[in-house]
Amino acid sequence: MFCPKCGARNDDNVRFCINCGSVLSTPQQPNQFQQMPPLQQPNQFQQRPPLQQAPYGQPMYMQPKKSKAGVIIAIIIIIVIIGVLAAVWLNGGFSLLNVKQAYIATAVDPTTSEPLDHVKRVPSTTPTVYVAALVRNVDEGANIVAVWYHLDSEETVVSDPLYINYDAWVNFSIDRTGSNFPTGDFVVEIYVDEVLQKTLEFSIY
Repeated sequence: MFCPKCGARNDDNVRFCINCGSVLSTPQQPNQFQQMPPLQQPNQFQQRPPLQQAPYGQPMYMQPKKSKAGVIIAIIIIIVIIGVLAAVWLNGGFSLLNVKQAYIATAVDPTTSEPLDHVKRVPSTTPTVYVAALVRNVDEGANIVAVWYHLDSEETVVSDPLYINYDAWVNFSIDRTGSNFPTGDFVVEIYVDEVLQKTLEFSIY
């Protein structure tokens, strides 16, 4: 380098001029690269904390407990359905027929016409044989008729029609006193508005 004061030539690494002794400028150090942080390597996965393991003998997933209220409501609904079905069954089931119940009897209640007994075989000494029927859901003025058949002789007896406007027991009868109505096997049919509703079998012996 050259001395800025006297212009004498000096080596680059001296600090004072060899001619006049003036202080020379500090030689420039070669460029220093700043240390950069290491580049992040590609495809490096961050380390995650280990999964928490369940205690031995216990599952990782616990199913939520079912509400007791839902179970109680379901039980109540089932009980109500059973009650409705029982009530319908006791009233003659799901049949669309008007005659829900019918029985052969040797005596009926004189007020309600309900049968006082249910028989299949009637002694020949019995003066009167009844058929009692529970009729429901009839139209106003519906007529009910009973037709009696003696199977051996094919003799037929048609009862006088009854007219009712409400749910009720009705009864029809054949009187054997002073008649030649024979012993043997019988069938009785019950009609409501000329529609066959019930057929019963019995015998007189």
